[in-house]
Amino acid sequence: MSAPENSQGNHPAEKAPLSRDLRELREQLWGPIPPHERRLWSNALLDNPPTDLNTIGKQQNMQLYGRDGIVMNRLWVAVARYWDDLGLSAYEWLLQRNTLVDIAEYKRNLERDSEATTDHWGDCTEQERREWTAATLRFPPMFLGATIMALHDNHARKTGITNSKTWIELALEFRAAGFTPEEFVVLNTQVRKFHKRGQENSLITTTWGLNNVEFVRLDAQQWTNWLVRYRAGQDPVELTKELLDPHWS
Repeated sequence: MSAPENSQGNHPAEKAPLSRDLRELREQLWGPIPPHERRLWSNALLDNPPTDLNTIGKQQNMQLYGRDGIVMNRLWVAVARYWDDLGLSAYEWLLQRNTLVDIAEYKRNLERDSEATTDHWGDCTEQERREWTAATLRFPPMFLGATIMALHDNHARKTGITNSKTWIELALEFRAAGFTPEEFVVLNTQVRKFHKRGQENSLITTTWGLNNVEFVRLDAQQWTNWLVRYRAGQDPVELTKELLDPHWS
């Protein structure tokens, strides 16, 4: 008997390769959230839509859902990234909204549930937390898109203390290097006076945020000499310029 002319239906469908632009857009939107958790968040968001979408918006949102199980609406993904950064899983977000999930999903999230209760501020006093929150609101570690930044900043200003791991890590890094929140602000203020787009300086370290926005994110250990000399009474503008001058490329 001859072989069937079309045997495509006898094999599992293979995923079509993504275009470079779509792949980059997916990674920009979802950032550090791993693929498995992206799917969990996508299902949670579809069950509890943060916003209404028009026909075009729905098509854009679902363009990768059938392939990868993830949604692609910027605002929806921003909600997922905001809560994920605060330590909540998709399951916990559903619980907050009184949405039922199955027991298997509950068991898979038990370990993540316990991690969410971790106090990332460590031994910082409440006053320190408030002062460092105010300082890092002025000079955040990265740009995560207007929606996420607004959600974070509104929450931090309302409570006085940020719960974002990324912001806390920045504060603790400079605190461990000996900086006070006020000195952190002075340093970042001075450095930004000399930072210009298109010019590189090995002391002005940066990160890349949503939509490929470059953001100044200084390394505390590279600026401990600045701190010693600033405390000795040197002018912060001249001091910063002197330290930066040999490092321009």
